[in-house]
Amino acid sequence: MQIMVFVFIVNFGLERNGLQKNKSNKIMNMGIKKFNDTIDNWLNELDSVSINRLSEKPYGTGWSIGQLYRHIIEESNWYNSQIEISLTDDTNSTIPTTEDARILLERGSFENKSFQGDPLIHENIEQPSSIAEIKFDLEFLKTYTNKLWDRMNNTSSYGKSEHPGIGYLNCFEWLQYSEMHMRHHLEQRKRIELYLDQNNIVEKK
Repeated sequence: MQIMVFVFIVNFGLERNGLQKNKSNKIMNMGIKKFNDTIDNWLNELDSVSINRLSEKPYGTGWSIGQLYRHIIEESNWYNSQIEISLTDDTNSTIPTTEDARILLERGSFENKSFQGDPLIHENIEQPSSIAEIKFDLEFLKTYTNKLWDRMNNTSSYGKSEHPGIGYLNCFEWLQYSEMHMRHHLEQRKRIELYLDQNNIVEKK
């Protein structure tokens, strides 16, 4: 347990003085590697699915797989904007991590259950127009996040920005949260795919 806590602190820096910069340290690279592995999962799935399957809404009021893709792209881009803030403004650097954030980040994943999101966001997620559009946006997100990672490891001053639910996070915590969010929705994608398969609604490509 002590080793796990040490890895977490080095990797994501729960507090400002825990933000260790060591570009040759494999532990530090775990943050971006995990992000890349998760986003590659989403990217690779696009090679075996049709736009019709992406657009099919299985539950009537629920999201299609395509809308789920749009959601993770839009949310991840917002998380990146918060990383940008934490890299350029150290105003909130001394605000402590909340207990809710600490527990969540130490666990390393969301609870395996559905969450009630912002209804305005839920109702305004658009269907993708093409697989190429989704792939382009995901690849751009991956490239930009990796550029942010380079900046994170070459910056001497770190701030924090506010998450509306769990309080102030630093750039490393935002990156971890972003990966966790994408990984959580993998389970939702599997549930939608299972429903489509069981009801023979839309065949894969």
